[in-house]
Order: sequence, then C-alpha cells, then structure tokens
Amino acid sequence: MRILDKYMVRGFLGPIIWCTMLFTIMAVIIDVFSFIDDIVKYKIPVESLIAFYVYYCPTILVQVMPMAVLLSTIYLLSNLNKNNEIIAMKAGGVGLWRVLAPVLVVGMVLSALIFIINDRIIPTSSKVSNMIRRDELESRKADNVKIKNLENVAIYGTGNRIIFARDYDIEKATLNDIIIHRHDTKQNLISKVTAEKAVWNGQEWTLYNAIVFRIDNAGRILGRPQFFAETEISLTEKPRDFAMSEWKAEYMSYKELRGYVHKFKGAGRRLMRTLLVELNYKISFCFISLIIIVVGAPFALISTRGGVLIGIGTSVAIGLLYYACIAVFLAFGKGGILPPVVAAWLGNIVFAWVGIHYLNKRA
Repeated sequence: MRILDKYMVRGFLGPIIWCTMLFTIMAVIIDVFSFIDDIVKYKIPVESLIAFYVYYCPTILVQVMPMAVLLSTIYLLSNLNKNNEIIAMKAGGVGLWRVLAPVLVVGMVLSALIFIINDRIIPTSSKVSNMIRRDELESRKADNVKIKNLENVAIYGTGNRIIFARDYDIEKATLNDIIIHRHDTKQNLISKVTAEKAVWNGQEWTLYNAIVFRIDNAGRILGRPQFFAETEISLTEKPRDFAMSEWKAEYMSYKELRGYVHKFKGAGRRLMRTLLVELNYKISFCFISLIIIVVGAPFALISTRGGVLIGIGTSVAIGLLYYACIAVFLAFGKGGILPPVVAAWLGNIVFAWVGIHYLNKRA
C-alpha cells in the first residue's frame, strides 16, 4: 500500500504546484493590467510594485489554492480512470475511499497550511500591501479621486477606551453611530457612551445626541443615563487615527478577531453578527481545499464517452457554485437571516455531503 500512497501523492502534488504557480502569476498579471494606466500616468516605481506583490502573494495563494486542488484532483483521477487504473485497484481489493486516502491526507495538510498562512502571515502582509498601494498609488491620484467613507471603524483609544463607529466621513471628519466603551485596569466595563455622531472641530470631538451610561462590575447600569444634545469629549485620537483604522477581518489573526468579539459585546447586533460570521469563517475557509477534493472526485471518475470533459466541466461548475453558495450564506449571516456559525459552515456541510454521497455511489 505504501507504493500506491506514494504514487497517488506524487501524482497529486505535481499538478497542485503547477496550478498554484500558474494561477498566482495570472492573478498578478490581471491585477497589474487592471490599473496599468495609473502605473504609467503616475509613474509608480517598479520597486514599489514588486514590494506590493511580494506582500500580496500570500493572499493570492490562499485564494487560488482551492481551485488548484480541484483541477489537480480532476487531472489525477481522470488519468487514472482513463487508463483503467481505478478498475485495476478495485479488482485488487482496494476500495475507492482507500485509493483517495493519501489525496485526502494531503488535503488535510493543505487545510492546516492555509490556516497558518491566513492566521500568521496574511494579517501582517495585508496591512503592508494595502499601505504600499495607498501610499504609492492612491496618494498620487488623491486629487482626482473622491475620498470614500470608511465603514466599521474601530480602535483601542487611550484611557482604556474602545471606540467604534458605523462609518467615518473622512471629508467632513465625522463619525456616525458612535459607541465608546471605557474599562478599568482589570478590563471591567465602567461606562458606555452612544451618540448619533461625533464631529471634529479642529481641536476636539463634539458629540451630538449622546447618552452616557455608568456601569458597575456586574454589568448593571448605575443611576439614570445622562443625555446631552451636544457635548465635547476628551479624546486624544484625531481624525487621521480613525482614517487609518478601518476594521477588516483579514488584518487580524483568529485570536485578535476573537478578542474583538469579546471587546465589542453590546456594540450593536449588526457589528456582532459581522464579527461572529468572520470569526467562524476564518476556520471554515481552511477546509474548502479538503472538501473540494471530495466534491470533484466523483465527477472526475465519469467513464462514459466524453466523460473526462464532462467531469472537468461539471467539477469546475460545482466548484464555482460552491464559492457562490459560501458568499450567499455569509451574506445571510451578516444580514441576520442565518446564525453566524451556520452561515460560516453551511456551504462546507452541504457540499461535503454532496461529495460523499456521489463518492459512495461510485465506490
């Protein structure tokens, strides 16, 4: 069996490496050509472009890996099926699941690798690549591009404050739907401030329609909340600090994102739904490469005339449908239609069941 395992692993890893390299190069080329006019017009330095794509490559890698795994699975099993090797293995008493076992093990290893890259490398590389893009490209065309609002701005402020705003209007220096949590040295919540908006007047922030809650260690509100139609608040954070702090899940490791979920409890249902969906998706995303092997395998084993082409076409179509379903379920989770855990995992569960069902029929 060791010979069979080595044969399967060798036949599987080769196409994965080539497909991953090809897809990564194609993604870089497509991205370059998407703003080639700006590169020429604003004379973006070549070394800046190289630095950007060096830091951007880990993100591309985890995005293209599932499709590379799918095509490699189809290539390997289609060749084995075409040369009647699958039939020979079955005749020798080797079941289909045993044939696929080494491929599934490789899929598990790739899932673990994707999690490590996604958790340890991408949070840093994404920040650096976006900083390079912003400083080298966006800053050069800032005079010609309207500055957009930032959504879900959240920062740790001085004085043990956590400041969240639904969106930040950069041009008007205005934070909308703002929530400020203040903690003591033991991280107990001691006060909460909500306001319709906070406006920077050049020296300090002014809150409008603000409500201030004092909270004890048990989480109970002390006394009556105070309402202010307009009041100043002493925040050391300036507009630039908020402009640089748009919340993005890809900038965080799983541990950091879990910390945000804990810190922003009570900051609003919409934010919490988004945080929880993204937190669960950080885990479920890593299993796509494994599940897509199970999904693609039965269709790669179609033995009718034109079976190879039919299998490839069907598998790719199912792979694209897989991605589409994941996107839809995530949107449902963030919109409150599905619970966050269900939204993050439902696509994996459905397509894993489909793959196992059809594999069992061909076993």
